[in-house]
Amino acid sequence: MPFVRRLLLTSWLLITLAIPVLAQEPPQFLRIEVGELPFVLSAPHGGKLDLPNVPERTGAGLKDGPGGFVTSRDSGTEELAIEVAAEIKRRYGKPAHLVVNRVHRKYCDPNRPEKEAYDSDGGKAHFEAYHAAMKAACEETQKTFQRGLVLDLHGQGTSAVTVYRGTQNGKTVTLLRERFGDAANTGPESLFGLLKTHGWTVHPQPLGDKEQAGFNGGPIVRTYGDPQAYGLDAMQLEFGSNYRVASARKATAKVLVDALIVYGKNYLNLPEPK
Repeated sequence: MPFVRRLLLTSWLLITLAIPVLAQEPPQFLRIEVGELPFVLSAPHGGKLDLPNVPERTGAGLKDGPGGFVTSRDSGTEELAIEVAAEIKRRYGKPAHLVVNRVHRKYCDPNRPEKEAYDSDGGKAHFEAYHAAMKAACEETQKTFQRGLVLDLHGQGTSAVTVYRGTQNGKTVTLLRERFGDAANTGPESLFGLLKTHGWTVHPQPLGDKEQAGFNGGPIVRTYGDPQAYGLDAMQLEFGSNYRVASARKATAKVLVDALIVYGKNYLNLPEPK
């Protein structure tokens, strides 16, 4: 069944983007993996591919900077998301849901409001395909587990050694906090508390402080971490370059999954993998 669903999703995506049928397999503008665990991994800004016959975004009328108009890639985050997904599958023996944008951000930004995300019909189709995949993953997670965690992976250039948490200061983990108290988001056995124990430099610090403006959670976590809409929690992780360069990705994925295993046991009713 997962293979059939993956095939249907891929076929639907190709039709949606109106990619011509060629002798060679066309480029896959999204990487979608259907999961069997209550984890949904999203990576919207690491893509490198051009969208054929689609103009670049101009950002007319938008402010530049974090939370505004940006066309630069979050380098290494596409590869890091895939590495994290592989580590989850290795440890649990089952896959997480994965949605990765392989298209360059200059054509479409899936982590912006729709009116800011694209300037063309082709960009619109890609935006809608990304969010159709996210919606399907989140709905399947809620249906199967009645809870889950969306992790939206990003890169930032403010601090190479820091990983910033983005939950809209707790709003996108409302269900987690209601079920287990604020300590589940800010205490030593919260996800970021566990990452700190593993030696990561995390922000905010202390974990109960305000999150960094610009890194405190964009439209993806606000959408899929809306407790009324999907019944899941969502966190944005903004990785400094030290965590996402090629030489560090395997170690980053291992530490993150170590923390997710404890998180899954504590908050998602997941047994520890053998």
